[in-house]
Amino acid sequence: MQMVYPFELAAYNTKVGSLSSIVRTRFGYHLLKVTDKKPARGEVEISHILLRAANPDDNKVKNTAFEIFDQLKAGRSWDDLCKEFSDDGNTKNSGGRLRPFGVGALASVPEFESTAFSMQKPGDISDPFKSAIGWHIIRLEKKIPLPSYAEIESSLKRKVARDERLQVSQKSMASKRRKDFQWIEMDETKKLVFASADSTLTQGKWVKKWSDEANKKTLFTVGTKKYTCADFAAYIRKNQVRSDVSPATYMDLLYLNFVDEKVNETEEEKLMREKPDFKNLLNEYYEGILFFEIMEKEIWNKATADSAGQQKFYQSHLEKYKAGDRIEARIFMATDKGVVDAFRKKVEAGDSIKNEDVKKFKSVQPFRNYEKGESKVIDKITWAAGLYDVELDKNYYLVEAVRLVAPGIKTFEEARASIITDYQAELEKMWLASLRKKYPVAINKNGKKAVLNALVKK
Repeated sequence: MQMVYPFELAAYNTKVGSLSSIVRTRFGYHLLKVTDKKPARGEVEISHILLRAANPDDNKVKNTAFEIFDQLKAGRSWDDLCKEFSDDGNTKNSGGRLRPFGVGALASVPEFESTAFSMQKPGDISDPFKSAIGWHIIRLEKKIPLPSYAEIESSLKRKVARDERLQVSQKSMASKRRKDFQWIEMDETKKLVFASADSTLTQGKWVKKWSDEANKKTLFTVGTKKYTCADFAAYIRKNQVRSDVSPATYMDLLYLNFVDEKVNETEEEKLMREKPDFKNLLNEYYEGILFFEIMEKEIWNKATADSAGQQKFYQSHLEKYKAGDRIEARIFMATDKGVVDAFRKKVEAGDSIKNEDVKKFKSVQPFRNYEKGESKVIDKITWAAGLYDVELDKNYYLVEAVRLVAPGIKTFEEARASIITDYQAELEKMWLASLRKKYPVAINKNGKKAVLNALVKK
């Protein structure tokens, strides 16, 4: 899953010491020689101290690395040395800890990966070693063995669904379905059609170029149904768009899409004939989509876009938006506690906060009013102005609370999400009332009674 599929296929199917056949990918042509194969090794989690160096052969940096190593052997704290010397600003304040990684994840620094995987016992510290970016000392935190297939099945499926190998499977499936539904193409007619592929097609401006007589010719059949050149011409006019591929390639793509559309229709008709439940389900699906589109047009989009209507609804329903005690605060979130600690110290010291300080956080929620129960993070702080550290779900937060807000009516902006939801409900109620007025319903009381009685008996 680290290379494009044709390249990967050749690599895994070529024996050690052998050359692959020539492989074509979207990057070009490749010839592979397989020099070794190794079993998958799972992942490792390590902490590191990095000393960056423009020239890793610089003796000054090398000597510093070995001095740090000597202090570690003498018993000095790893965390203290990491804070003092490491040039990795993202991890130095959290003991240099990195996320677990597998083989190939750090291919640009092979010495780092090789050393990490060669270590055996958690807590072991490597000798200083150099790479293209400087000098490193690493400590093994834990080895994570390759998970079982059951554990990674869902993630593998997601990866395959995004990978080009899925296209191979889809092409194979499409070919099988065409055969199952007796697709037969007329070669001479197909040649006539494909000869009309020119630059106008890839510009999205193609028009029919064959004669009216040729228009009536059968291009292919699916079962007993015939599809003509005219049918395909109509499909091209409807679906053509600008494309960067060659006209011949684009014509072939449109042709196969047209074929598969007709095969799908044939399969659908067969299912509807043979399986009434499928027919009912399909009708329910179509009607559900239609209903969704109507609701989106008449209710949801209208309520979201109509700011004047929202304001009017808010002013006429102020009592709905009463709030209890609130606190005005903003929330900073990071996955590294060191980022939170460093930022807190700056704030407490009254230092000016720069954009680069804020950018270190994964997310920053601006100042707003919070009620109790509205935010798990806010619920963990003391209900008073101040700075608060919160740890929740393996993330680290700094909450800056500035003032308590007395109970009262929420401002429009505070209540906007609720206003839109309530306004949608009001629009839906009005819409249904207008439909009932336009399409009055008459209920046959005797018929209703008979149905209820029959249901009760069941």
